[in-house]
Amino acid sequence: VSRNTVLTAYEQLTAEGYIESVEGSGTFVADVLPAQLLTTADKPVGPVPKPRQPPADRSQLSQRAQAMLTSPQISPLLPASANGRPRPFSLGMSALDAFPYPIWSRLVARQARQLSIGALTYQDAAGYRPLREAIAAHVTVSRSVRCSPDQIVIVAGAQGGFDLVARLLLNPGDPVWMEDPGYVGARGALLGAGAEIVPVPIDHEGLMVEIGIERAPDARLIYVTPSHQFPLGVTLSLARRLALLEWAKATNAYILEDDYDSEFRFAGRPLATLQGLDRADRVIYVGTFSKVLAPALRIGYLILPPLLVEPFLKVRRLVDFHLPVLEQAVLADFMAEG
Repeated sequence: VSRNTVLTAYEQLTAEGYIESVEGSGTFVADVLPAQLLTTADKPVGPVPKPRQPPADRSQLSQRAQAMLTSPQISPLLPASANGRPRPFSLGMSALDAFPYPIWSRLVARQARQLSIGALTYQDAAGYRPLREAIAAHVTVSRSVRCSPDQIVIVAGAQGGFDLVARLLLNPGDPVWMEDPGYVGARGALLGAGAEIVPVPIDHEGLMVEIGIERAPDARLIYVTPSHQFPLGVTLSLARRLALLEWAKATNAYILEDDYDSEFRFAGRPLATLQGLDRADRVIYVGTFSKVLAPALRIGYLILPPLLVEPFLKVRRLVDFHLPVLEQAVLADFMAEG
């Protein structure tokens, strides 16, 4: 460093009392440090008032952020209450008291012990391969989904999947069918991409496809919850499913199938998924473990048409690359032996 920099540093330390200069001898650390450096301020009496926060200036935010802020928040998207317990009457919350803590903790400990050095490096952007294999085997049997592990991308819950799909497929102003009423989490992700939300009503058979065609015949994407419509719980009829698939094939639109809670049924087998019925690769399937295990896991997955896998992974590497490996490995073990 330059001589001036050294002189400035010495002058500052001398002024603050850390060092003292003795003529003819040199510069030394002070024998007695300034008193204010050795004592702490008296503790305030009573609670410390929080500083007043100026009102947020949203004009400094991007148009994407401002659009996302217009989407309302509901209880599943809010954190736990102040005492650390779930909020009463939280919508769609799983039975967290039934979470298999003994099994899960054992699997976590085992995976942590056997974690290799290679597992600490950057991993496949699609996610932990054994977990993708376990998911592919599970949804093939339980949901009649047609896929290979190579079509699966592990994401940060269903919400992470919505965001990634919106980034990849939508331009600002693109019309998107949205169930009305519908899930605000998906709505927020779509608004963030600049989509024009086209509300499509629900009846006893689910999404009214013919009204969607009337309102937005050029829609780029359709968001639908066919197993249990959120929040009404209606199941999309087989006739409507086939009509929606036929229309998507004819217009080259994509269907975003949110299968968030199909595991829960009173009786009988569920209808085949849109993805399982699709023969034109127009369906992107979204699954999550938030309902069957716990939302705090933040593990969901996309099942993509083969032609979308490569571009999705390239963009994924620029967003968050991949989820933590340990949690994915534990979940893979849990699915295999839990």
